[in-house]
Order: sequence, then C-alpha cells, then structure tokens
Amino acid sequence: MQPLAGDCSLSDSLAGVPHMGLGAYGSLLLLGAIWGASFLLIKIGVAEMGPMTLAALRTALGAVVLGVILAARREPLSRNSRLWRRLALMAALGIAVPFAAISWGTQHIASSLSAILNAAMPLFTFCIVALSGGEATGLRRLVGVLLGLGGILILVLPQLLQGGVQATVLGQLAVVLAALSYALAVVYANRHLTNESPLHTSFGQLTLAALMLAPLALFEDSWRAAITYRSIGAVAVLGVLGTALAYLVYYRLIRQAGATFTSLVTYITPVFGVFWGRLILNERLSWNAFAALGLILGGLLLVRGRPAAPKAAAPEGAALAKARRSG
Repeated sequence: MQPLAGDCSLSDSLAGVPHMGLGAYGSLLLLGAIWGASFLLIKIGVAEMGPMTLAALRTALGAVVLGVILAARREPLSRNSRLWRRLALMAALGIAVPFAAISWGTQHIASSLSAILNAAMPLFTFCIVALSGGEATGLRRLVGVLLGLGGILILVLPQLLQGGVQATVLGQLAVVLAALSYALAVVYANRHLTNESPLHTSFGQLTLAALMLAPLALFEDSWRAAITYRSIGAVAVLGVLGTALAYLVYYRLIRQAGATFTSLVTYITPVFGVFWGRLILNERLSWNAFAALGLILGGLLLVRGRPAAPKAAAPEGAALAKARRSG
C-alpha cells in the first residue's frame, strides 16, 4: 500500500528528522519489514492463484479489517458524493492498478526485484509534481532522477538486449507501471484528500478497489485450481497484516514521531524486500540488482534533500504523502 494524502512538498520529506525514542525506531523498522515482506507474500501467492485473484482477496481482506475497526469505533462514513468519486479514482490509481500490476509482474521476476523497482515511486512522484509546476527543479534533483532511472535501466536493459521483450522484462515493466500509478495517486491525494480521515479514506479506497478487481478475478482459473494452505496463508497475512494493520502502525507512527520521520520507511522497505526474498525464497540477485538498489536509493536522497532543522510532528491527515507502503 501507499500513503494516501498529504499537504507537504516532497522535497522536504527528510527535513526535520527529530531525535526519537527506541519505540519510534522499532515501529519504523516494523513497518519497513511488513511492507518489504509484501513482495515475498505476493510471490508465494501467485505461485498457485491468479494475480487478479490475489489482488482482489488482499484488498477485500484489508477492507474487512478496517471496516471492523470503524464499526467498533462507531464512526459513520461520509455521504459526500464528490468525496466518493475522488476515492474511486484513488482506488484505481493507488490500489487496483498497482496491486494488479505488481501481482502480475512478480509472477515473472524475483520478489526482491519487485521491491527494488517499486522503490522508484517517490522519484516518479517528484517528476509529476515538478512537471505540473509544484516543485522547483535543480541540478541536484535532476541528477537524482537520472540516477533512479539509471537504476531501472540497469535492471531491465541487459535482459532486454539478450532476449528481447520476454516475460521477465514485462514483469519488471509491470512493477515500474505500478510505481508510476502509486505516484499519480499520491499527487492526486496530496491535492484533494489532505483534510479527510485517513482511516475512512483507506477503507473507502480498499472497498472500491476490491469491487474493481473482483470481476477480473472471476475470469481467472484460480477458483477452479487446487490452492494450498501456503498460498491462502500468504494472502491472509498480506491482506490483514500488510494491507490493513500496517496502516494502523503507519498512522500511529505519524502521530508519535511525525510524517518526516515516518517517511524514512521509503529507504527501509526495499532493503527488507531483498532480505526476505533471500531468507525465505533463497533468491540470489546479480550485481546489477544491487547496483540498481544503490542508484535508486541514492537518487531519492538527492531528490528529497538532506535533513534540516527539526519540525513538529505533522497531523496524520495532513502528512500522508510523505512516506511509502508497498506492495
């Protein structure tokens, strides 16, 4: 999942990192570990079920969990039709398209590579904001964007030159498409959903995305195939832990430490993605994968800037564009 809204510029997302207690750092690591593991769980799930089925199930499970929380709090949903139209667009851009693309792409590439390529999302976000006149460009940021794009090319180009457009290349491009879709969603949410309750908007988007993905899932063979507890468990953990409960950790961390500090999860998630892929699936990456990871993370540092003076913690509803969730 990705952050859904925010009112701050992307260039200062590392500015103002305060001195935090061990609890905040522990929550940050937990969040990165959960979102990094999402790519591993997707890889396990799509081994036995179709990518649209997996995306639909994880989205529906996440919606159910958040719905239960809202019901327990007795919080009514908004009846604003304009808000629901915006949530529908966000559901498509921020959930349905990227979930489907990552699920499909991870069938053909290592989960570690999915985590690395998806880390380019903040770079795409900056490019979109800069092209729309919302961010000033400069040599440092331009170099950062070029480094990040170079990281993507290092992953995709060798296989493209060797074997042409094949499943592996298409899988990598699908994850890049997901990162771009996430970026469009963040920019849109930053402009139109900053004052909305993050729990309500998350529930609305997950529910609408599940309705979008369900018809696509019905056309797959997953419903007639023999699915084991391994893939069912992967989807259950992905939907409940990685799609719903991770949001609760995310919001709590924003309230506790501020959105600036929480944005550091952007750099942690792909590292955990590589770690889990190696530990659980014994995925062995070639040199260009690690080079791509270094270039993308280095590009993020250049685009986002270096830490500056501390700032006060931002309200959760006004800061959600500052951090990243995966998968």
